[in-house]
Amino acid sequence: MEFGKKHVLIWGSVFLLLVGLVLAIRQLYIMFAVLALLAPVSFFLARGTLGALTIRREAPGLMKEGEQRHVRLVIANQGVQRRYFFTVGDELPDGREAADEGGGRALVTSLGAEEQFAIEYVLRARRRGVYRLGPAVIEHADLIGLFSFRRRMGEADEVVVHPTPEHIPDVWTRVAALRAPQAPRRRFRGEGTELYGTRPFTPGDDLRRVDWKSTARRGQLIVREYERAEATDATIILDLQRSAHRGEGDDATVERAVKLVASVAAQMLERGSAVGLVAAGAEDLSVVPSADPRQSVRILDALARVLPDAAEQLADVVAAHRAFVPSGGMAMVVSPRLTTDALNVAAALVERGHQVGWMVVEPPEAAGLRRDEMDVEQLAARLADRGVAAWVVAAGKELGASIRRARRAS
Repeated sequence: MEFGKKHVLIWGSVFLLLVGLVLAIRQLYIMFAVLALLAPVSFFLARGTLGALTIRREAPGLMKEGEQRHVRLVIANQGVQRRYFFTVGDELPDGREAADEGGGRALVTSLGAEEQFAIEYVLRARRRGVYRLGPAVIEHADLIGLFSFRRRMGEADEVVVHPTPEHIPDVWTRVAALRAPQAPRRRFRGEGTELYGTRPFTPGDDLRRVDWKSTARRGQLIVREYERAEATDATIILDLQRSAHRGEGDDATVERAVKLVASVAAQMLERGSAVGLVAAGAEDLSVVPSADPRQSVRILDALARVLPDAAEQLADVVAAHRAFVPSGGMAMVVSPRLTTDALNVAAALVERGHQVGWMVVEPPEAAGLRRDEMDVEQLAARLADRGVAAWVVAAGKELGASIRRARRAS
């Protein structure tokens, strides 16, 4: 049995009482009384310390994955007595951590009546998601360390952590035959047939693009630039079926798929496209295609909240969200499924006249293949055979380095 302060007080007071009775020494009785009363007196003095304290939190409502932001806790003493020696900190959910050494906790040595004390800590968002920060926890111990008191105070704040898009290889499919938008959104310089404009010559430019009339007029080499044909409207379809995903933590297929969707959406929006998202789990978080500048925030907010909890088959989800995939536009599917269901969904999208891209998210090595599944390379090759632009997203690597274009099996 562990021998601590409480045992010292109990057995020490018993010893003094027995010795006092045997020797009939009055001072021992007094020492016994003091020692016996020390614990209850200390308890009652310390018990009310936390009662008059209030806490207010100043925290960011929105963060990016990997970002660090300051959180401020303001503690106020609403009582009439000074409060001594208590610690204050926040309860941090999984996926968020304090970047400083104190772990988001601080010791307050003294706080007078009607006084306030503020502590700050740096909060790091390790993983995307929607988290509840708090409530705050205040802890206090009596002066001799016999009793400890703990109280949860204040309201919890919701903090949304957006996934951070990464630079990935160009997965954009150039499709000159797709329908043009009703109103042009942005034009892009590059190879094409329609004149974009002119600019001064720079080393490396093709001399066949020199505009000799402009060159003669300006007295310096001027080259022509052309617009390139692009698929204008696109919808990214995120597979959230529960049975298709596996793995845990940052290497889970759902986390890599979400990061991939964010990166592809950023790439497409940067090109001026109208981009939408189909993300239907237990909660439908799909986003209607748009080229609005705020579309990026809408998609990232949806991706922060998605969970791999869909009971429906991917084919049923795609059929139910047919209106989200513009007619003649591009459909990019991000999925970890390795069954023939993927081939059927891709074929259905091709039959509707969509330009289809498919990104196969490889499961972690520890997960292995199930009986009805095929190898990622085999699935990607079979998709390519059906005219689908397919990519393999390998596990265990950085996103940009893990993407490779699939080749036809033949």
